[in-house]
Amino acid sequence: MTTRGGSRRVKPRRVLVWFLALLLAIISTAPIVWAALTSFKSFVQANAKPPMWVPDFYRWKNWIDQFAPGGEAVEPLINSLIVATSTMIVTMVVAIPAAYALARYGVRRKPDIQFWIISSRMMPLIAAIVPLSTMLVWLNLNDTLQGLVIVYVAFNLSFAVWLLTIFFSNVPIEIEEAARIDGVSRMGVLWHVTFPLARAGLVVIAIFTWIFSWNELLAAIVVTTGQTETLPVYLSGFASNNMTQYEKLAAVGVAQVIPAILIVFFAQRYIVAGMSMGAVSGE
Repeated sequence: MTTRGGSRRVKPRRVLVWFLALLLAIISTAPIVWAALTSFKSFVQANAKPPMWVPDFYRWKNWIDQFAPGGEAVEPLINSLIVATSTMIVTMVVAIPAAYALARYGVRRKPDIQFWIISSRMMPLIAAIVPLSTMLVWLNLNDTLQGLVIVYVAFNLSFAVWLLTIFFSNVPIEIEEAARIDGVSRMGVLWHVTFPLARAGLVVIAIFTWIFSWNELLAAIVVTTGQTETLPVYLSGFASNNMTQYEKLAAVGVAQVIPAILIVFFAQRYIVAGMSMGAVSGE
């Protein structure tokens, strides 16, 4: 809406929406900012009352103690990277052909199969962790990164197959049929036609799978111990009934969220396209 002089008048409703969005952003980022500030404090400063708002930013001792070569958090960090990346790769490799088959081939009782797939995700992990842990012990995979990857793949696979089926179904089948008429093989169609059109969905599923595995604590704290613990398990060890090292907890906590923030920041356009189910029409 414009005024007589040609200048654009801002609607009060639009201002209210922007104000609420800004308020929500501040509320969401405030804990991360406070943790980042705390990571530069000493033990005395982190427990000071009233709190010390502005720390000494040149004090990197907490970060060096945790993440310098030989630091206490280096091995859990590497374990988390290995587990999250391996889970993402295995999940995508298994989920893509399964989802494509459900989306393109005439499978009997397909709605029932799809409901069964997603219903397995409805069961909370805590209800299945004990039998899964028993199975890993029987397979001699308990307290191993491979065993933890198996648990994470089992937990994320249903989610990946269900969503990827939707994304592949949104790809016009006429485009694939035209490529087949031109002599392209089924795998060629999948690689050169379907994947590019559904890449927003593929990126979204890969990101979500990676973040779920990166942040997961329950299975990791049951399945792994000692040298195989992941960063969330190591992070939970700072809290105790006697003393909590808030300054070290903050440093590791900030490091825990940085990869997820960077991934979402650089892939946000794919996430928006994928979550809106408009990856094909928006291309």
